Amino acid sequence: MTKKPWSDFTGIMSRSYVRDLLPQAISIVPDDLCDMQEYRREVRMAACNGVDPIRVVVAYAQDELVYDAKGGIAPELNRNAYATLPRERRVNKFGLSYRRDAKLYLHKTLAGITVDAAIYLYQTQGWTTVLYDGLRTIDGAYQLYLNAAESDMSSGLLSLPGRSSHNKGMAIDSMMMDKSGREVDVGAHFDHLDMAINSRLCDSISDTAKRNRTLREAAFLRAGFARGIILAPLRTEFWHDQLPENCKDLWRVLESVARCVGITLLSQEDEILRKQNRAAFEEKWERWSYADFLAQWQTLFRGHEAKLRELFGVIIPPSQERIEFYHGNYNHIYDADLRAAGKHLTAQAAA
Repeated sequence: MTKKPWSDFTGIMSRSYVRDLLPQAISIVPDDLCDMQEYRREVRMAACNGVDPIRVVVAYAQDELVYDAKGGIAPELNRNAYATLPRERRVNKFGLSYRRDAKLYLHKTLAGITVDAAIYLYQTQGWTTVLYDGLRTIDGAYQLYLNAAESDMSSGLLSLPGRSSHNKGMAIDSMMMDKSGREVDVGAHFDHLDMAINSRLCDSISDTAKRNRTLREAAFLRAGFARGIILAPLRTEFWHDQLPENCKDLWRVLESVARCVGITLLSQEDEILRKQNRAAFEEKWERWSYADFLAQWQTLFRGHEAKLRELFGVIIPPSQERIEFYHGNYNHIYDADLRAAGKHLTAQAAA
């Protein structure tokens, strides 16, 4: 696969902002980004009896961590041994792409939600939330793209620079560890290479793995609702939680909530439309206003109010649409925007 030059990815700005909410996309400044190693650390430890419910492992800033036989992650210091391992054994499937001292940053809107979800999962399940990737600047995304195999792009495991909510710090990739330090069974590892298994719709994993996926998905949604924010967890990657892009993603918010409740939103006919007739699918599912979304919610979940409150602490989503709901309302971030503050991810500017 011939890789595109860096020049193809310069000057990217969001064109998917909600025009009813603002006249142009907002530029994110360094102060909007929270270092997740330290963000609200005292608060999160106080809430968990002195234990930090978050562990930060910047996946693409290292090339030595592997999944061990006990279900944990540990360094493989023998470089020759690491080089011979199959990609699936490595935490980082793409090779060193960030500088080794890179930190994991999230936009403040998602940072608070992530902390609250981690606290809730620790308090209710005893799980530690391991954060693998948050902000992925365009520069960092380009290095990943250069390192990626052709199959990574064709399968959808990796997005092109400028195509991801990671590029704004509005997506978090995370997994959970139990109290013994073993990865909680969710059917696969972070960045698993089989996208069929990665799908939140996958039916071939164990009942335990399905349950655990639902618990983590519901926890992020719950934390979002508590802060008056909606989330649209990525359908194709069970470890990836994010803000919706714009109103076209409102059905994804609804689907995520429905999945946790045990309702199937899209029929088989809808799935066929989504794959084969995008125009018809868009007309039915992606032309909603926020008011339409609220009406759809009321219809879909009528009679399920007790389950909604149990899972999410609310029975209705926020009544008023906000700019902060959508990552399309924000521009992508380049390392050049962050160097003066020391928050850049790559060692040097792409060329």
